[in-house]
Amino acid sequence: MAKKLIVNCATCDARTMQEENYAHYETIVINSAALLTSPEGKAVMSKLPVTLNCATVLEVARDVHLRAINGKHEIHDSDAVSSAPYYLMVNGVLTIHPHTQKQLEHCVGITVNGTLTCPESMYATLADINVNGATTCYPDGAIVLKRSAVIDKVFALRAKNSLYWSARRMIMVDPQLDGASLRSKGASFRSKEVIVAQSKAGELVDLIDEQAQLILVPDHTAVVLDDITLDESTVGRYGKKLYVIGDVTVPQQNAALEGLEYLNVQGDIKVPQEHKDQLLSVLTEVSGAVKVTQPKGTVVEDKPYVKITKWMLEQQPKGILVSDCAFVHIADDIPREWIMERLHIEDCAVVQCCEALEDAVAMVCEDVAQVGRADHMDGGSIGDTIKAALGGIKGALDTKVINATQYVL
Repeated sequence: MAKKLIVNCATCDARTMQEENYAHYETIVINSAALLTSPEGKAVMSKLPVTLNCATVLEVARDVHLRAINGKHEIHDSDAVSSAPYYLMVNGVLTIHPHTQKQLEHCVGITVNGTLTCPESMYATLADINVNGATTCYPDGAIVLKRSAVIDKVFALRAKNSLYWSARRMIMVDPQLDGASLRSKGASFRSKEVIVAQSKAGELVDLIDEQAQLILVPDHTAVVLDDITLDESTVGRYGKKLYVIGDVTVPQQNAALEGLEYLNVQGDIKVPQEHKDQLLSVLTEVSGAVKVTQPKGTVVEDKPYVKITKWMLEQQPKGILVSDCAFVHIADDIPREWIMERLHIEDCAVVQCCEALEDAVAMVCEDVAQVGRADHMDGGSIGDTIKAALGGIKGALDTKVINATQYVL
């Protein structure tokens, strides 16, 4: 029988925990975002070898129903009204719509591990609310749109005499968007930022809340809400004017930059050295960093152990990319210049090299946990690392591990 219990979950309910079910464990470790307990549950845990690693510990009566939701959840005034007390736990995004006081009447508490959006007037009335994340309150009476809301010709046809609100941004670049129609219908807009085509700014600006950041882009600019690879197919799909909210990767073989007329990147850019100058000549703005990528002649990935030798780099003048490997050993006889020019290492746990190469290796590593000599690392050599891993197998056989989204003890 297992002597150790490890519970990994988003929500752990220990309100009805029974001592006799867990008394045989030598250690009990609970790793969770939220732990629900009760006076009875706390009394039981105090008698057991329990270790808690929890962001939030909540005391909730045993007879209160737990509603645990993972992902997005919305509360509307058309939802059924509960007649029994309940506690709402949301691991994700919770949106509370207006006039939902009846739906929340029997809610004794709310915990949101993520983001909460609700009307301004309702926030102060919410009972026992705990938000581990961001809270956004929108104006009472406003119509809530998506976080990145597109205001186009079709939207204008359906617009009402109302304030429209978006938590993040609104996009107004459709050439056929009729500002006069929006004005005649009494529509107005509020968001943190609004992206507007230059020719539409005059007819739309007084419909937009003055506290919003106004971003003007050239006419016929496509706003892309995702990471992209800047190749000919991307330009063919979106056009020659791009406002990218995400990261951009310029591939090794690239002809798309030649015809590009406008490029604004709200993110990072990865570009080969030979295309960097051409990119900078068309780049209007970048909010992140412009990173020069190493040539990728060969990719070595998903290996527990790999050794990079001088011969390997001799055979690959275009370079080697080492990715997603647990342990990488760099041979001592590799010239520092070759490491800088031909090697790139990313998403690896440990990279081992001699002291003379340590600074060069560190410069070509990205998202690597540990770089350096074996005697400077915990665990020493690869043999020591493997020995430690094998030594842990026996302990694993004595341990019961539970991985769950929600778990009741």
